[in-house]
Amino acid sequence: MQNFSPLSKPFVVISHIAHNAVIEGFLPSLIHKGHAVVIVTDYAQDHEMRLTHLDNKPQIIECDVFNPLSVLSALIKNRISPAAVFSNSDHLQVVTSLVAEYFRCPSKKWEICFAAKNKAAFRARQQQLGLPMPWSFVVGAGAELPSAIPYPVVAKPVEGVASMDVQLCRNAAELKAFLQNFMPKHQKGIALEAYLEGTLFTLETLGDGVNIAAIGGFDVSLSPPPYFIEKSALWNGPVGIKYRTQALAQIAAFGVGFGVCHSEFIATEAGPVLVEINYRSIGDGREFLLDRLLGRKWFSTILKLYQGVSLPEAMDEGILLYESGIEGAALPVAGIFYGVADHGGILTEVSPSITQEDDDGWWMYRALRKVGDRIVVTHSNKDYIGILQIIAPTQEDLWVQKQVLEKKFGFTVKEEVSA
Repeated sequence: MQNFSPLSKPFVVISHIAHNAVIEGFLPSLIHKGHAVVIVTDYAQDHEMRLTHLDNKPQIIECDVFNPLSVLSALIKNRISPAAVFSNSDHLQVVTSLVAEYFRCPSKKWEICFAAKNKAAFRARQQQLGLPMPWSFVVGAGAELPSAIPYPVVAKPVEGVASMDVQLCRNAAELKAFLQNFMPKHQKGIALEAYLEGTLFTLETLGDGVNIAAIGGFDVSLSPPPYFIEKSALWNGPVGIKYRTQALAQIAAFGVGFGVCHSEFIATEAGPVLVEINYRSIGDGREFLLDRLLGRKWFSTILKLYQGVSLPEAMDEGILLYESGIEGAALPVAGIFYGVADHGGILTEVSPSITQEDDDGWWMYRALRKVGDRIVVTHSNKDYIGILQIIAPTQEDLWVQKQVLEKKFGFTVKEEVSA
């Protein structure tokens, strides 16, 4: 356990669930650099269990992390004046920004964090700024629907995550059924958005509040409608590269400018349309793929920005921009592929996690669930059973590796029989 002097100035990490990105990425990076760390969470026991392997364990403080006053009170009570305040949670960016602002630490603007997270505020800001956007409407409890809805529409919770409870509604009957099922669960409302035809691609950015840089992005393959499960993603695919300058201009205009940001766009015939901002690092295993691809600098570079380091200085140690590289040398190709459960039941077989590296590249299979787990299908990214990540010299090599490796890894979910 780390010991702090009165009014110590550790690096404070605000966390909800014990997420892999924090436990295996950000925290080890901080501890490796010798930083004193405090975790503020509402799941103290879960974090303690996940951190038993560390010799120099962070201090853990439990409080209501969704209330900035609770977080401030907990830190002050423990005589902590942070050197930096950070969170990688979608839900906690506003709280983190307010706490950081109180302690005069570098931070995102809380207003932009709120507009990014809340889909009603997100579309309102896009409209105010004149940015490309689809038709949209927010349905509140008991509210009447518009008379002219441009079907098909995508229905999603106003503050949803991971494509959970998101569905394409092709007509009024499907929308009515969706609202009956999900409105009681999502009291903050359901957002309706006109369905956009085109490829989904992401933009991964870093910023210091003055400078912002596009690090790269993924071209994403989705499951067939009516659901939107991300099945695979190709790093720096042709669609994302084609529209990267326009995409960067849109999020900069929105107000994104500090720390790390993961944004999603649809490449329509009229150009890219910003559909979602996750004002934190990309997830679903892709953060670890990026860390490997970018010289083990992804997590450490992000954290430097929260310590007041400028973007050029933070990136000075070698994080790789998408257009950079040694002149005449080809950049490596990377992809990630998800094993998705298509029905519920008991997981009776699953391939073990394994990593391999040789002269031809690197690959890793990670099992996310274990034998005996009960699988409940949510038609979202929460249905992943395993992840295959590949880095190869060329795209051709990547696809060959994928075909070979996918035959080696798999899982079996046995449907439960009702008595």
